[in-house]
Amino acid sequence: MALDTTLPDITARLRQGKFSNEQAISQGIVLRLLQELGWDTWDTTVVWPEYQTGEGRVDFALCHPPSKPAIFIEVKQPGKAEDGIRHALEYAFHTGVPFIVLTDGKTWSFYLPAEQGSYEERRVYKLDLFERSPGESTETLSRYLARARIESGEALETARREYRSRHRLSQARAAIPEAWRELVEKGNEDLVELLASAVELKAGVRPDNNDVAEFLAMLSKPVIVEASRSNISEQTSHAAQRQVPQRAAGETSRSGKLVLRGKAYPYTNAKDAMVIVLSELAKSDSSFLERCSQHPDAQGRKRRYIARTPEELYPDREDLRDMREPLPGGWLVATNLNNVLKKTIIKLAAEVAGLTFGKDVIVEF
Repeated sequence: MALDTTLPDITARLRQGKFSNEQAISQGIVLRLLQELGWDTWDTTVVWPEYQTGEGRVDFALCHPPSKPAIFIEVKQPGKAEDGIRHALEYAFHTGVPFIVLTDGKTWSFYLPAEQGSYEERRVYKLDLFERSPGESTETLSRYLARARIESGEALETARREYRSRHRLSQARAAIPEAWRELVEKGNEDLVELLASAVELKAGVRPDNNDVAEFLAMLSKPVIVEASRSNISEQTSHAAQRQVPQRAAGETSRSGKLVLRGKAYPYTNAKDAMVIVLSELAKSDSSFLERCSQHPDAQGRKRRYIARTPEELYPDREDLRDMREPLPGGWLVATNLNNVLKKTIIKLAAEVAGLTFGKDVIVEF
């Protein structure tokens, strides 16, 4: 099976939370991809597992010639790809290995340990399989990890050239609009908090977080402007003055009907809809909530939205820890979330369950 057909299968399994620990990632992702990249994964003098250095151990050493490490690969728990970067760089530096990779299966970070700068500055590239197409991911993994390129020295030379290139800055600049779109569409908590605080300073009254999240979400939607010259300025003015949908004072209810796998469930608000989806899907799959909790959209910058303890839901806000709902198997979901974020959690739940949002899972808010 070619790499460009293997990657979509791996990505689909990652989205469903099929790889729960380092061993599963090593066997089900890393070794599988290395095999496609030309490495004899059965030959431990070429793909050396649990390689011992003078400072510690790394999960894999890719060797050329046999038994001489050319690149280290360190495998981490889901969502913990960058943990242990200091030790990994030190192992490589003291062993004389010029190139290392840290991965949790989903993200792949490529580092040059001997170069100057902070850890982040020594990272040549970070690949996220969720964010890149199979073709782009195939090209990146082949560029840095294809056996022929490592043995010829092309992979290392390419990495060093890219490290020195300012082109990476233009790539980051080009990605700003897409990153912004994702932040506003998913109801990012930090962004909502920042805007809400700014409104409070200006108006003297703090807005409802749902109003803020809805306003931000609308910024990502295109405005259709008709071609008539006579009304271009008027329509542009209207576009610039988009308004948050108005609700009666104190009205927060988002009652409606949820359809899950063809069955209808009434709900009184967005929180109820979110809890219904998570609870119903968990009934038939004991690992469902654990896989949901590992999804990138189920984690904020400082906290988790689905967790085992109130402390994980609100690590810095003891006063909010009662704002939660129980889920099957002892799991909890935070409820102090804006409605856009609650809808994002419903979408990720559908994805983890292998369902299509808008078809298998339908909500009205």
